[in-house]
Amino acid sequence: MFDLLKIKLAVSIIVMILLMLDLNLSYVLKFIIFAVCYLSLSYKIIYKAFNTLILRRRMNEQFLMTIATFGAIYLQDLSEALAIMIFYLIGQTFEDYAKAKSHKEITSLIKLKPSVARVVNADGSISECLPRKVKIGTVVRVLAGDSVPLDGVLISDNAILDTSAVNGESQPYHITQGQNVLSGCINKDKVFDFKVSKRYSDSQIARLIALVEDSVLNKSKPEALISRFAAFYTPVVVTMAALLAIAPFIIDGLDKDDWINRALIFLVISCPCALVLSVPLSFFGGLGAISKIGVMVKGSIFIEILARLKAIALDKTGTLTKGELSVENFICHTDEQQVLAYVKALEQNSNHPIATALVKYCDERGVNACELSEIQEQAGLGIQGFNGEHHIYIGNGNYIQKKLKLELENQHQSGPVVYVAQDDALLAVIELSDSVKEEAIVFIKSLDQLGIKPYMITGDKQQAAQAIANKIKLDSNNVYSECLPEQKLTTVQKLKHDYHEIAFIGDGINDAPVLSNSDVGIAMGKNGSALAVEASDVVVMNDDLLKIIKAIKISKKTYKLAIENIVLIIGVKALILALGAFGFANIWLAILGDVGLLIISILNSMRSLAFAKIKA
Repeated sequence: MFDLLKIKLAVSIIVMILLMLDLNLSYVLKFIIFAVCYLSLSYKIIYKAFNTLILRRRMNEQFLMTIATFGAIYLQDLSEALAIMIFYLIGQTFEDYAKAKSHKEITSLIKLKPSVARVVNADGSISECLPRKVKIGTVVRVLAGDSVPLDGVLISDNAILDTSAVNGESQPYHITQGQNVLSGCINKDKVFDFKVSKRYSDSQIARLIALVEDSVLNKSKPEALISRFAAFYTPVVVTMAALLAIAPFIIDGLDKDDWINRALIFLVISCPCALVLSVPLSFFGGLGAISKIGVMVKGSIFIEILARLKAIALDKTGTLTKGELSVENFICHTDEQQVLAYVKALEQNSNHPIATALVKYCDERGVNACELSEIQEQAGLGIQGFNGEHHIYIGNGNYIQKKLKLELENQHQSGPVVYVAQDDALLAVIELSDSVKEEAIVFIKSLDQLGIKPYMITGDKQQAAQAIANKIKLDSNNVYSECLPEQKLTTVQKLKHDYHEIAFIGDGINDAPVLSNSDVGIAMGKNGSALAVEASDVVVMNDDLLKIIKAIKISKKTYKLAIENIVLIIGVKALILALGAFGFANIWLAILGDVGLLIISILNSMRSLAFAKIKA
């Protein structure tokens, strides 16, 4: 189809040149040659123009081009009539190419949609089936070079995955047995097996594809403005051109052909194609660029909001911090190795976050568990055991005080405090805290450089929130602690009143109300809850805060690009319209101005596809 169009355009250009040379041919022969070329090029355009006019009662840019060519035919200027259609179709060809390229960029992830899952049966045989039919608990095999079809837990010893399409990370990701395997990643090494942990509809790749497919549904304000503008713009232009055309029939002394020519110029240059196409294309390219860095935006309206943000509110746990406890301070009053041996013996069989952090601390120091018996756990408080001579206790302050009647100093720590005691003597105090993300300090600094005010809104206690704020160099006046979900919402609404447009970044179920009610909700997609991801407008696939900075910078450049196109197009068109109305511009200048602007603005819009290279 595209090759046929190229042939038609090539032949029509030759005919247009021959008509301009004014060869010694009869007008009837010229018209027949012209009509064949004209109709072969424009029959679809003419049909769409009048179909839209009759059925939808709306004039579009195709109607403008059709009326302009009819006027040129009336003036017996056949070369100009043909030129209008030729250059209009050339502009459409550029548009189709630009759309195809930007669409390819933003939907490249669709190719990762797995078509088959290789299920390992009980007898060791392999059967292939659709990923959506695979049940939780099924063992699936992934061959080298294949896309992981579902989310699960690695059974094999290790695997190397290419996660670039899912989270924008270029480095291969090495995982070991027991770690999570995410759908959409590519197996870069040997064959491995994993056990499915989520249905396909809840998997990472299914959610990601849904975000991509929905991303173009929400229009930005400039896009919506252009769409509304085009709806009433065309009738106004046609009316004004008609007034120019009938002017010589009303006012004596005006040259009829001259004023009809001015009306044609007015119609051609006023075609809104460049405006209607370039602005949405800028935002569409911006969506593609942002998706390349592992951030999914659910509509171009949120690109505009990101570009104009003045404040960002953040949750603490899982957003600014890793959501993983670690030992921050170990105060021991006796043999440290022996105390840690007690700790590991009592905590090694628990999956509580505090127990996990304590066992990891012991492992890092090469400590082995000692032998303890009579182990008893009091859920949420502490655990005790017997080493043959002494009773060993590990727990929080209330547990230790209740068990041993010890007077403990009032601790003002930012995180949990665990006490280790033997009989009635205190052996050690272990202070834990949530680890701050490595990029959090740079993130807060980058927000300040962009002129965006950061705020922390968390349900944690004031001491814990303030400790994190101090580490990331966040102004203590911008910290809101001990907030319930409804209080988070109230705080964000207050900030929204102060700054007009505000974003909220979170990851938990309790963040969902705030994410859905803020101007733009940003969710951590890797470890965030499904509800938070669903309620958000932007999803950071690998939870990297610096990707948000990069997305904001891309949004700013995209929005600026769209505004540049609007100013350029309206400015040039207004100038040529004025020249045409006063008789200082001919139809060729109008064609050049219309098609030239269309090509320039589309090429300019396509620059947004390269914005992914912007540094955070």
